Amino acid sequence: MSLLVISSSSFSSLSSLTSPFSPSSSSSSSSSSSNGIQRRKAQRPANILPKPSWLKAQPATSEKYNELRSTVRSLGLATVCEEAKCPNIGECWSGDSATATIMIMGDTCTRGCSFCAVKTSRKPPPLDEEEPNKVADAVSQWGLDYVVLTSVDRDDLIDQGSNHFRKVVQALKAKKNDLLVEALTPDFRGDLDLVENVATSGLDVYAHNIETVERLQRRVRDYRAGY
Repeated sequence: MSLLVISSSSFSSLSSLTSPFSPSSSSSSSSSSSNGIQRRKAQRPANILPKPSWLKAQPATSEKYNELRSTVRSLGLATVCEEAKCPNIGECWSGDSATATIMIMGDTCTRGCSFCAVKTSRKPPPLDEEEPNKVADAVSQWGLDYVVLTSVDRDDLIDQGSNHFRKVVQALKAKKNDLLVEALTPDFRGDLDLVENVATSGLDVYAHNIETVERLQRRVRDYRAGY
């Protein structure tokens, strides 16, 4: 997180201002222009420290990152890592234990939660009927033992995408029966029949994020989201 600090001396650096409050004395951190306005170089306050190295995101340049990205692109898939603009993608998609969370049912959500960077629309493109097989092929190429599936919300569909989610899980299991599959699902607007449809698809872990505390629910989440 970057912190912008504005002090009274910062305003004197604007060339368009001629202020009587500009300092009259010069110092080693000041410079003068031809019109007589003095400018002070901004100084980092003593109580603000540089970011530690472990807090800085790793650049997304590794060979494994490029391999995963190439597979995603070639199969026309989406990942929450990219669509949500996750700053840790360079770390998660690198090394022998690289992981990616596949986002199914497209890259456009029918919800408009204020904290989320995923694209939104009342009428997203239709579902890709070949997506279950594409996801299974991608996971097979990556050689994963554990995969996490998530999805956008599809309030525009009668079943909100429940059957499509089920087909993706079943395609993965058909490709590799011992693969562990976690489904991080939308809320299906509280319809337990749709929840059961996904939960009985053969997956190993059923999960759902409530995203925030109840006090902030209406402020940060779409009005259709329950708590």
